[in-house]
Amino acid sequence: MRIGVVGATGLVGREMARIVRDRLDLPASSFLAFASGSSEGRTVPYGDAGVRVSAFTDEAVGAGDFLLGATAAEAAGEWVPRAVARGAVVIDNSSRYRMDPGVPLVVTEVNPGAVPAGCRLIANPNCSTIQLVVALAPLAAAFDIEWAAVSTYQSVSGGGSPALEELEREENGLSGRSRGEMYHRNVLTSIGPLDGDLYCEEESKLSRETAKIIGKSFPVFPACARVPVRVGHLESVTIRFRQRIEVSAVCGVLSGAPGVVLLGQGLAPAEVEGRDGVHVGRVRRSPSDGSVIQMWITADNVRKGAALNAVQILEMILGGRM
Repeated sequence: MRIGVVGATGLVGREMARIVRDRLDLPASSFLAFASGSSEGRTVPYGDAGVRVSAFTDEAVGAGDFLLGATAAEAAGEWVPRAVARGAVVIDNSSRYRMDPGVPLVVTEVNPGAVPAGCRLIANPNCSTIQLVVALAPLAAAFDIEWAAVSTYQSVSGGGSPALEELEREENGLSGRSRGEMYHRNVLTSIGPLDGDLYCEEESKLSRETAKIIGKSFPVFPACARVPVRVGHLESVTIRFRQRIEVSAVCGVLSGAPGVVLLGQGLAPAEVEGRDGVHVGRVRRSPSDGSVIQMWITADNVRKGAALNAVQILEMILGGRM
């Protein structure tokens, strides 16, 4: 068995390699590292050694290989179908295939049964979606939800290594960007281009992907912002149920939900870096509406929000649980 990462030199790709080594104990000789031609020949850290990066070619992969994708959507549209045609199983982190009705969109704690036998392409959801559904799905299964609203405070690492490098330039006074575009000492009130209804790309992903994963018809009202934090996404979530709800009942469900770490207080992004869990805190009921619950959800967007969930899907497949 061989496992590879396509986009191995990027922020998420490097984290995927680290998690594969730590959780699967795969020898370096069975790990494949692919990236663009400009990165060919570089070395990706892997355990105590490193693995040489190659440009992706059809001949480099085949049946029995498992590939984790950490590339942009446009690149994924090129290499993913070629890898699948060669017989490889692909778990793709880009947005390219997430809303394709023939491709399962999976969070292992929520919908592992969405992966049919023999499936060779699985999509990994958006980082903000993953942490939301880990907490929201068990509540949707236990109670009747009328709607949910989520405001995200998303770290700069959501934009990858170039965004983090830009933040560092801005912090050192070396950026040429306008004040309104800067991350440093600023909050950007949209992430990605706006559509005709003035929802940004990140907001559209969050609402559509949540509905596909949970399979419920209640609407999700998103508002997404970029904040000057390096790692860790924070979400303020308001849920209106169709009946009066007790905080104790909500916490009872969340305390037993896989992947959830239930806390008395909300957790700051700086506290979750490197952690696997989705942290839910300060669960409270509205004093003016007994059917409304509010909470904070925090997770490491690079780890749980991307790399770890992809590896967990791989572990599920290898374990034969599909």
